[in-house]
Amino acid sequence: MRVRVWDLPVRLFHWTLAVLAVFSFVTGKIGHGWMAWHVKSGYAILALLLFRLAWGVVGSDTARFTRFVKGLGEARDYARTLAARSPTAFLGHNPLGGWMVVALLVALLLQAGTGLFADDDISTTGPLAAMVSEAAVRQLTRIHSYNEWVVAALAAMHVAAIVFYQASLRRNLIGPMVHGRVETQAPAPRIASSWLAAALFGLACAAVYYLVVKLPPSP
Repeated sequence: MRVRVWDLPVRLFHWTLAVLAVFSFVTGKIGHGWMAWHVKSGYAILALLLFRLAWGVVGSDTARFTRFVKGLGEARDYARTLAARSPTAFLGHNPLGGWMVVALLVALLLQAGTGLFADDDISTTGPLAAMVSEAAVRQLTRIHSYNEWVVAALAAMHVAAIVFYQASLRRNLIGPMVHGRVETQAPAPRIASSWLAAALFGLACAAVYYLVVKLPPSP
């Protein structure tokens, strides 16, 4: 039986975030005239992350943190079954995957948040940099610079896990994140309204607009 596991908002979030994360990394490395696009991409990523945090509370069953963030003991037990090539099937994120989601969200939030205060000493300054001391700006800029490699490492681990599931376990994780459905005998999860997701994303965009346009002090 094919049931819908991943709702449209989660799938759009996933693929849009992946594209923007790569785009931000590349434009940040190129620098120069691309920094304006790097900054805009960071704002878009922050809006996506704020939406995902809200959707993780009120969204579909498989999107909710309370459903997929398990205890460390469960994650350890799942890792053992994974090493034995006989992992338990989960409807949505497995215990290890759930912690990977949390790690990626935290790292990306740290990256987007520190970017609001960063200053490259060339031409690009975060919109909130004037609100903190120069020492704080330098520290947050360092964190922003170092943390990009944490994000890159987590993303690489995520991709490696997908390849492992496909190559070693013959489990396709990409397809369901495209069309949203999997073959299972388990009851279909509750899918929340896409209109609610649109409203939450609108609020997230408004919050980012306030942070980068309304909140910064006038020059």
